[in-house]
Amino acid sequence: TNKDLRQLINQGLFREDLYFRLNVVPIRLPPLRERVEDIPDLVRHFFSIAEKEGLPAKQIDQPALNLLRRYRWPGNVRELENLVRRLAALYPQDVIGEAMLEQELSQPAVSPLEEESSESVNLGASVERYLGGYFDNYGDALPPPGLYHRILREVEYPLISAALAATRGNQIKAAELLGVNRNTLRKKIRDLDIQVMRSAR
Repeated sequence: TNKDLRQLINQGLFREDLYFRLNVVPIRLPPLRERVEDIPDLVRHFFSIAEKEGLPAKQIDQPALNLLRRYRWPGNVRELENLVRRLAALYPQDVIGEAMLEQELSQPAVSPLEEESSESVNLGASVERYLGGYFDNYGDALPPPGLYHRILREVEYPLISAALAATRGNQIKAAELLGVNRNTLRKKIRDLDIQVMRSAR
């Protein structure tokens, strides 16, 4: 967990007896920004997984790796994994360079949504703009087949995570909120390796 369980116990949000049952050998895993020497190995590992899933083989050059080492990684290893999967799925180049990474890592900070009025902003328009730039990267060629499922995978994780956060980890309520079967939601949580923090209340 990335939560302070002792603090959650004091707030009545985590069962104390469960804490002592689980707390046999505590291991502190430092955040990614404190172990940047692991980044090259993690990038190679995630590219390898993407390749086994049928995506094109990719490499990353040294300036791009240096940029990854300087980045703060607020989303930790999960953010790095999602970035690598996105690079493998959406970029035609065999070698990922610094310019591509700068574009990906700067997107949250420089959002085109802020330039529009709130009435005209919607998810569909944002996705359409993103895909427009994606297709432009290929010029006259087309991206590899399977784009539909690649895009769905990118959207699914944050959507389910947000629903679980809004329902405080209650999977029945999250399934109802999403409009999916509870067993379907459980399978998605397992397949996407989503961490569920349940409320004690």
